[in-house]
Amino acid sequence: MTRIRTGTRGWLVAWGLLALASASCAGARAGRSTDAAAEIARLPVAFAWAVDGKDIDALMALLSEDVVYDLSAYGFPPTIGQAAVRQLFLTGVFPFVRCSTMVLANFRVEVAGEHATGADYFVHFGYDPRGAPPGTRSHTEGRHFYEFVREGNAWRIARIRGEPRFERREPYRPAELRACGTGARTGSTTTPEG
Repeated sequence: MTRIRTGTRGWLVAWGLLALASASCAGARAGRSTDAAAEIARLPVAFAWAVDGKDIDALMALLSEDVVYDLSAYGFPPTIGQAAVRQLFLTGVFPFVRCSTMVLANFRVEVAGEHATGADYFVHFGYDPRGAPPGTRSHTEGRHFYEFVREGNAWRIARIRGEPRFERREPYRPAELRACGTGARTGSTTTPEG
């Protein structure tokens, strides 16, 4: 009997250690998932800053090699690959407005191993869009949907699709636009021109 009890106690200890190790591994996985979600949540914010700053290098650093920039909501085919997305931004997106402001909110992310999905709500203002009278801004509200992939040691945006819900062009008083230009401008209230 003593031998059986010792064996049972041994098994109980072993099961206890196994449960503890399993819980520890699950916690570590949850921690990695939480870390990944936090890293991923920074990508759309960095994307918005890069677009507003017309910083093509910062923008490209956020994208996977085979990124898909889906503009189907605007009647355009998807742009596929970093080189094509770079060209789209340099020749179409950046020169389309004098400057822009993109505000993101309510970001959500779901991580599944080396892949993740996410979404956010956005408000975008583009000042003096090409072809519009001076003192016009475009105002768009909607949602972005993302796919993310881990490349090496970093997460990247693999797909981005916008879903506009509200769009209009509206007048603004140019004298009230306190800053408009490229690059990060901390605390500035003047345009690069003066």
